[in-house]
Amino acid sequence: MGFDTEADMREVAQGALRNAFNEPEAKLFEEFSYGSGRADYVLARVSEAYLSRRLDDLNIKTAIDNDRILQAFLLLHNRETISKDYYYEMGALDQSSKKEALNWLTEHGFAKEIGESYIRSTPNLRRHVTTAYSIELKLSKWKEALRQAFRGKGFSEYQCVVMDAEYVDRALNNKHRFEEHGIGLMSLTEDGHYEIHLKPERSNPYSLINKWRLNERIIVEASKSNTHQYVGAAGD
Repeated sequence: MGFDTEADMREVAQGALRNAFNEPEAKLFEEFSYGSGRADYVLARVSEAYLSRRLDDLNIKTAIDNDRILQAFLLLHNRETISKDYYYEMGALDQSSKKEALNWLTEHGFAKEIGESYIRSTPNLRRHVTTAYSIELKLSKWKEALRQAFRGKGFSEYQCVVMDAEYVDRALNNKHRFEEHGIGLMSLTEDGHYEIHLKPERSNPYSLINKWRLNERIIVEASKSNTHQYVGAAGD
């Protein structure tokens, strides 16, 4: 019979995805927006060592939930000490936006001022997401699902399309299209039975800002379910 709607498929998929990818402790996010699109699901494994370093050792318990501030932060991250004058010349943000962002970043522990004229990002501050799967669900439109899954390469290490088992043959007849891009293919039945037809291949995310969007989302969610106390997020 197959699923009546994608909403029905989503409900069943929630219980199957962790098992399918052997990630029982991973966090599952629904409808993760990443700038150029939105993934149906993201399954993310968190490094407790990186999480503890940020929240406990560095005491940075605020997430950057504002793209302008995130862009400003990424101009500093993984650099050595630079002058404020040089920082204000970098990137596409205007100087007033950078000054406002820098004030926020220093106040919340993401950046440090060195004297009056120099700045740098906080040492040993890294992303803590070590593995992320972006997952696209579709009843029958495999081409659209493949296109959307490919966009997930911007922030995730693995990408996978999950099809209604009733219609997966159409995708299997074009399995080479998935193989070309290293994207996995899985089918799902109404009773939760799944079959992985093609395992996704690992790749390095190509969009730093999208990877950090996911990182900051996980800071919020991980703090809710751990002993760490989450302070709050910067909004638009």
